[in-house]
Amino acid sequence: MLASALLALALAAQPTLPDDGPVQTAPKERSVSDDPLPGLDEQQVEIPPAAKPADETTTAPAAPAAAKAITVEPKTLVQDGTVQVMLGQRAVFRLDDKGMPVLERVEDGQLADAHAEGTVTETFEAPAEGQIAAALDGSAEKRATVLKVWNQTDKAIDYGAIALILRQGKVTPEPAPICAVAPGTVRTETWPRPVVAVGLQRFKQTAAARACK
Repeated sequence: MLASALLALALAAQPTLPDDGPVQTAPKERSVSDDPLPGLDEQQVEIPPAAKPADETTTAPAAPAAAKAITVEPKTLVQDGTVQVMLGQRAVFRLDDKGMPVLERVEDGQLADAHAEGTVTETFEAPAEGQIAAALDGSAEKRATVLKVWNQTDKAIDYGAIALILRQGKVTPEPAPICAVAPGTVRTETWPRPVVAVGLQRFKQTAAARACK
């Protein structure tokens, strides 16, 4: 009961938007030279499988793909190749030789872009060379949640994202649209939804960032 009450209080400042419809994004990009969320009980949530095109040569219906169950813990961490970032925190990490994320440190802080203009001074600085960082923040004033990614490597970083959205008192996973981050740049994704955490996964390093869709 206490955990549920703390979660409700922590999310009171989040956007009070309708919780139906897909996550949408309004990205911004610029050069780099320019408390964990309390009360989120550990739980398992199921990520719906990606749709697959039908095989025209097969007449029998294919068996439905199983949803993937993941464990949600109330902290920023790296687990099974996924970087989970909680609201109000930043994960600083690097990719190993196999492209898997390795957590360097977790930082608390706010993103200026996630709040009304002039109300928050951002304290996050660019990570060290060779590192990547991702921060998540949001506010009722901006009516949105903001993901900010720093890429201090010499290659573009592509990845997938799953947003954990508060919907009718439950945490629901939903694929979130993102764009690749060019080398030496910062990219901001803005989602008009109450996102409590985001999971970043399937990292790929490429010579150039793919076009946004």
